[in-house]
Amino acid sequence: MTSIRLAELHGFLVHFPMALLLISVTLDFAAAIFRRVSLVEAATWTLLLGAPGVALAMLSGWLSERTANVGVAPQYLHYHKLTALLTALVFATLLLARLLWISSRIVGWLRLAFPNSRRLAILHVRLSKSLPQAYGRPASRGIIVLYLLLSLVGVGLLLATGYLGEAMVYRFGMGIFNPAAPLP
Repeated sequence: MTSIRLAELHGFLVHFPMALLLISVTLDFAAAIFRRVSLVEAATWTLLLGAPGVALAMLSGWLSERTANVGVAPQYLHYHKLTALLTALVFATLLLARLLWISSRIVGWLRLAFPNSRRLAILHVRLSKSLPQAYGRPASRGIIVLYLLLSLVGVGLLLATGYLGEAMVYRFGMGIFNPAAPLP
């Protein structure tokens, strides 16, 4: 029976969040161009799934670093980790902004599910008072442009991270096991 090695887990986990985040940004731009709410909804769901996946991919990378031959390309590894961290920060910021934008809808859904909840009613009042510019109102054009620009920065960092990871594996053989060795 074959099993996956810890160093192989990172390569297995990184592709799904990368795809989700790229799709999320693409859907956001399509929503801005075509002015379709359904595209914003799809972008929100892919961001909600992709952003936490980046944290899981980073964790698996840090764990697999212990078993990989890091001496073959230490500079690439350093920049790979740096761009991965920056990517995670950018997409976490985008996720928080998106959750802020839809917070009134989230509270509304929860109030429908739990109509007798006093806590949700209090939360609704507090959010509308503490976030009067964002809560329950559509985002301004300037905020949307800033969001889209930050998402492009995130895509650039994501692509740089992937490029550096590819270089470490395929150019320097980091994380590649002896091909003559038998599989576990």
